[in-house]
Amino acid sequence: MIEEVKTIKFADLIGPVYYEMFHSIEAEEKMTYWLKGGRGSLKGSFAYLYTILDLTRDAEAGVKTHAVGLRKVKDTIRDSIFTNLIWAINMLGLQGIWDFTVSPMKIWHVKTGNTILFRGCANQRDFEKIKSLKFEEGYCKIAIFEELTEFAGMDEVDSILQSLFRGGDIAKAFMMYNPPASKKNWVNDHCRELEQLEKQGIDTDVYIHHSTYLQAPKEWLGKAFINKAKQIKAINPKKYRHMYLGEEVGEGLEIYPEKNPKTGEGCLVLRTITDEEIKKFTQVKRGLDFGYSHATCYVECFYDAATETIYIFDEVYLYKANNKTLVREIKPKAGSLLIRGDSEDPRTINELNQMGLYIIGVEKGKDSKDHGIKWVSDRATIVIDKKRCPNIANDFETYEFKKDVKTGVIIYEYPDEPDGSAAVRYALEPIIKNSNWKFF
Repeated sequence: MIEEVKTIKFADLIGPVYYEMFHSIEAEEKMTYWLKGGRGSLKGSFAYLYTILDLTRDAEAGVKTHAVGLRKVKDTIRDSIFTNLIWAINMLGLQGIWDFTVSPMKIWHVKTGNTILFRGCANQRDFEKIKSLKFEEGYCKIAIFEELTEFAGMDEVDSILQSLFRGGDIAKAFMMYNPPASKKNWVNDHCRELEQLEKQGIDTDVYIHHSTYLQAPKEWLGKAFINKAKQIKAINPKKYRHMYLGEEVGEGLEIYPEKNPKTGEGCLVLRTITDEEIKKFTQVKRGLDFGYSHATCYVECFYDAATETIYIFDEVYLYKANNKTLVREIKPKAGSLLIRGDSEDPRTINELNQMGLYIIGVEKGKDSKDHGIKWVSDRATIVIDKKRCPNIANDFETYEFKKDVKTGVIIYEYPDEPDGSAAVRYALEPIIKNSNWKFF
């Protein structure tokens, strides 16, 4: 009796939400792929399945390629990356093609020796092992970072990638994580910066993919998972948004907290500001915060003293922009109207004025920054049109107090101010100065 050969289609294993990214990887459009989202979003499943598929194809073609799975703490690897790669081998029907040992932890292609190794990155000794990692033949083609948020930052991640990706023409890095609740976490912060650079037409060589359990086939998740998600949504919507939708919901450290429509607490409201509203803004204020390593931000806003409401409705937000670019982007909006800018850079102000803008430096004094931030955050409402001003909206949403690392106690001192907040503060300087707030 001839045994029937079962055909396994890769597309049937990953879910439609990953098709576009799959084609991007196949076309070698990017080197790094960020897979983020909530529970049940299948992001890990995709990365593990693709790794096994890709290394298997190379092995069958006689190409020696390898992969390395990484987590911050080595002891967590076996029950996460290692186990999930074994699962992927089984799902693809490749048992017998691949073999493995638990101690030492290693997976390899039986015929060719294409290998998957595992490394922790908790200390200098671990880093030395990564630096000295070599394969008898071939090169590391794929790096898998599980729980990216465990790592110290992109400097650490980049250092690891530089050590791994040597000797080959093709490299693919998968970064998997659930977005932390804190909007100022380095991963969330870096992700926003990457997205902004891409919007400016700068190729970051990074593909960012966000998915949720709502995009996964229900039968893959099961009734118990879906019912639990519904229960959490009903009992604690904020927890649901973070845990299942992968949203950055904050930890209560926000300097500009979202306004609660029921209690009136908080100040930040993100909504559309219509053209009809903008026409009624009689005294529009304009501010400019300079930056190069960080962003340069131009803002247009209006303050309604009767209701203590700030309306923020236009922006220019650029990284690494020269003065010519700034004038080209700001001039059509501001024309020859007054802009208040950071007085610590008089040379740049002078150059921009010579190129057609009209900028004056704001007056600064002792504690003026802290007083200004406090005044802005004490307004009844700060309305930001997120479609018109996505970057300033993010700056206001993500500006948070810090916690003491050892005690967890909140430190009520204003950390480095984001560009959008500073630009708004400069724009409103005369109003702030004429209020009861004093600048020393």
